[in-house]
Amino acid sequence: MRLTPRFVIALGLLVTVTTAGLGVALREEQRTRETARFDDEVNSACGRAVLEVKRQSDADRKLLGGACQFGELVDRTLVSMEAGDLDARRLSFAELVPEEKRALDLDELMLVTSRGDVLGADPRELLGVTKKDIDRELQSKPDHFLSDSRDASAFARHTSLVARCKKDGPAGSVGLVGARRLDALLTRIGGVLAVGVHEGEPAAKDASLAHASCSIDDGNGHIVIVVTKDKAPLEQALIAIDQTVLMSVGVSVGFALLIAILLARGLSRPISELAREASKVATGDAKPIGERGSGEIGELARAFDRMISDLAATRRRLAATTRVAAWREVARRVAHEIKNPLAPIRAAVETLRRLRARDDPAFDEYFDEATRTVLEEVHRITNIVSEFTRFARLPPPKPRQIDLAELVRGVISLQQAGAGDVKVTQEGSSPVVQADRDQIVQVVTNLVQNALDAIKSGGGSRVTVSLAREDERVRLSVRDDGPGVSPEMVPRLFEPYATNKAQGTGLGLAIAQRIAIEHGGELAFVAPGARGAEFRLVLPIEGPPPVSEMSPPSSA
Repeated sequence: MRLTPRFVIALGLLVTVTTAGLGVALREEQRTRETARFDDEVNSACGRAVLEVKRQSDADRKLLGGACQFGELVDRTLVSMEAGDLDARRLSFAELVPEEKRALDLDELMLVTSRGDVLGADPRELLGVTKKDIDRELQSKPDHFLSDSRDASAFARHTSLVARCKKDGPAGSVGLVGARRLDALLTRIGGVLAVGVHEGEPAAKDASLAHASCSIDDGNGHIVIVVTKDKAPLEQALIAIDQTVLMSVGVSVGFALLIAILLARGLSRPISELAREASKVATGDAKPIGERGSGEIGELARAFDRMISDLAATRRRLAATTRVAAWREVARRVAHEIKNPLAPIRAAVETLRRLRARDDPAFDEYFDEATRTVLEEVHRITNIVSEFTRFARLPPPKPRQIDLAELVRGVISLQQAGAGDVKVTQEGSSPVVQADRDQIVQVVTNLVQNALDAIKSGGGSRVTVSLAREDERVRLSVRDDGPGVSPEMVPRLFEPYATNKAQGTGLGLAIAQRIAIEHGGELAFVAPGARGAEFRLVLPIEGPPPVSEMSPPSSA
């Protein structure tokens, strides 16, 4: 069966799932409708709570006003003020304040005078209220009933409904300042309305509660109250819808799973095997899987097998071509390097033969010079062959703990003797590293010697070897102030036999870079500026990776 009919079946499943989705959408619609109804109820409760607070404030104001106009406590205090014995009777008045507070059903009550005296207070902490606060309370407008901890008055220790009154007499005025704590009032109102009511800005909403907030304003300030109601009734109302939707979805999912299993049984096996073999293509271990499945799956399997066969043939041709190209390049470079010394050898021998043939008296004089030239050039050829052999057979590193700073000091000490007026200095420090000491000495010696050769050929006076730690690696830089490296030479610095020295083989930097790579590090050229050159060697402190993880040595 081809994929097209299978996609038709999948489309049928999609329709089934869509039908189940419609049931879910219906459920969400009902939830939204019920939530809106709950929100309306909560908003209505919030409005009713505000009305109850204002009604209670009006009742407190009227009750306290009656206590001032007709109450015995205020009248007795005015009489005492007129008689001049207020100080003597202060204690008796203070003892009557708690009884007056209970009679008025208030949470806090103060008996004060227009002179700023607190004759009595319950709770007693209010005795410390200042004259300024007393004047502020007595002079407030009657309809300003809100007081909270943000007010300047020390009277407001809690958010409260405040009522105040005063009665004037010949010797002054006496007043009552009472407060009813808002939290207790809101709790009582919430109990009546079957909702939660509290003061404050809305906190992070709980998904299980419906929320509404509203404010109470007395013209002098406002507070926010929050009303909450449990959504449990809403959830119960949706249980029946949920059960119906879940049953429909369950049937649809079961049917879809049955169809999916039948389809997967025909599709998964060949695709899984194809994926498993495809993951091996990069390593060259992939094998043909043979024809599996039908329709497009079978065509894909046959195309994969053809690709594996073609890749194997291409790899063989590429490997052979690469080997031939590599050896051609090696042969060309070695021939080029050996050809240069052969020219003076041939010239010297031909000159000797001509002088000998005509018995030239200069033969003996030239013989010494010619043979010396031949020996020098033969020695040069020998060096070229030795360096090539060394490059081709460079052994793997044998790491052990070495003090890189001490190693650099030793190399500088040996090189300074032949440096003449050039100063070779060392900067920085380095931790102990794991590395092959002989190979690292070879790299550092090559870099320092190259810097000295550059200075001697083009001017300069200083070579600096600096050490520094960079996280889990150590950096060694060799910098000189010589003529630098020509731009056309920079891309070829680390190629074998690339050199601009008359007596150089061009393998020093190539060998140094290979040593750095086999230590798990790197060697790079850094252009320091208008003059000079810098080569930077970076090595891991923990040493080179295991031999199996390193790149195989070059066959060149």
